[in-house]
Amino acid sequence: MTLKPELFQTVLVFLARWRGLTHKEIAARSGRKIRRVIHLLTGERAKPLPEAGFREMLPALEARPAHAAVTAAWLEALEALDREEGGLTPEERDALELWQLGVARELREAAAALVLRSREAPPLDEYPQPRDVEPARWLARVQILLLEPLPHDERLAAVRSIRKYQHWALAEALAHESERAASQDLKKAEVWARLAVEVAGCVRGPEGWQKRIRGYAAAAGPNVLRVRGRLDEADTGLGEANRLWMAGSDPDRILDPGRLPDLEASLRRAQRRFPEATGRANEALAVTHYPGRVLVKRAFIEEAMGEYERALETLEEAEPHVRNQGDRRLRYQQKFNRAVLYSHLTCFAEAEALVEEVHDLATGLGDAIFLNRVTWLRGRIAAGLGRPGRARTLLEQALWEFADGEMWFDVALAVLEIATLLLREGKTEEVRKLTPPLALVFKAGKIHREALAALRLFEEAVEQETATAELAGRVLRFLFRARSDQGLEFKS
Repeated sequence: MTLKPELFQTVLVFLARWRGLTHKEIAARSGRKIRRVIHLLTGERAKPLPEAGFREMLPALEARPAHAAVTAAWLEALEALDREEGGLTPEERDALELWQLGVARELREAAAALVLRSREAPPLDEYPQPRDVEPARWLARVQILLLEPLPHDERLAAVRSIRKYQHWALAEALAHESERAASQDLKKAEVWARLAVEVAGCVRGPEGWQKRIRGYAAAAGPNVLRVRGRLDEADTGLGEANRLWMAGSDPDRILDPGRLPDLEASLRRAQRRFPEATGRANEALAVTHYPGRVLVKRAFIEEAMGEYERALETLEEAEPHVRNQGDRRLRYQQKFNRAVLYSHLTCFAEAEALVEEVHDLATGLGDAIFLNRVTWLRGRIAAGLGRPGRARTLLEQALWEFADGEMWFDVALAVLEIATLLLREGKTEEVRKLTPPLALVFKAGKIHREALAALRLFEEAVEQETATAELAGRVLRFLFRARSDQGLEFKS
């Protein structure tokens, strides 16, 4: 147990009050004089207690070292709420601390349950029986929590040497973790994908079952390559995963049969092969265990095609499936994307009706990126509802939060949103102030060629004082499409 010495006295005071003990009772339990106890608990705090004295007092308070450590962690969390650090707003610090509390609670409950149930782990060397499926997945969720804090080499050592980590459900869970991480942290997604393949390679049981698990896990890496823009490599890798999958067998369809066609649909979208993307999404939808997820992805394909009304219908169809699935991140995506589509269709009142729920979901997830995008969305909605002052405040806040996070496409979108507002009001001089964040976008070089060309055209118009709200709006609409369709050309 490592505690800051300046917290010793506060921890003891809290534990005494928690147990409802008087100074007299503590003195009797500790064998100290009551004056000494009073001094220890209420004396000068500038002089920290010696650690030995602190430890000697714990038994008198019916406390073990873990009680002291938990109390100290709580006090440090309270301190963090009042600190101004890392550029976080008070609301963001609140969201972060609440998220950490939730994670700690889940980890504690999972770890306790693991200790109680570890002896009941299902058989790992055979094709799973129906009664063993959920226990195996439960075990995998716990193991993910235990693996996550470890460096990658220690994770590898664990799955290679500990038999209880070499099972199908952990390979499945790691593949899913990789897919979830791919939208935010590609390095993490790649690590989880490699670990999924490693675990899948250790799985025992019937040969057909082994091949199917390996195919399932092997699809995670190509998905990361797809997000990185390495589409040819992703295509090759996904083809290999499909061959393994098709050579294997899973008679009870324990693994999601819709996952590989779903991932292929995302790849075909990135390749601008939209009819194939839609076809593969529909194939996935016919067999998947998770129709909500597939429908949200199909809506994304339709949005990339500019079919906003159809995409909105798909997201509305997804609503009951997403709700039943219980995945809060997916629910956020479904709600956020619906609100954005409403804004594309200029249905801003409908978008506003969703935004508070979207914000609550982002806050509950403790995701700063999601919260920043909600700020941007609120600004966009305010602009559409004719509240330019409010819109500009929110969009400028989102702009600099995106810049801090090096989210350059989001920076570009925010710049164009603000420019459209200013140009409508005839404030052409103020539009010039938006060129520094645009310069950051150009310098970063993270946006593809056609999008950069459209932005440069707008920047030149600003410099020549010929920029109009109509031009800003055209570039903005193009950027929305080009974000998910990198082959789209901007027609000036």
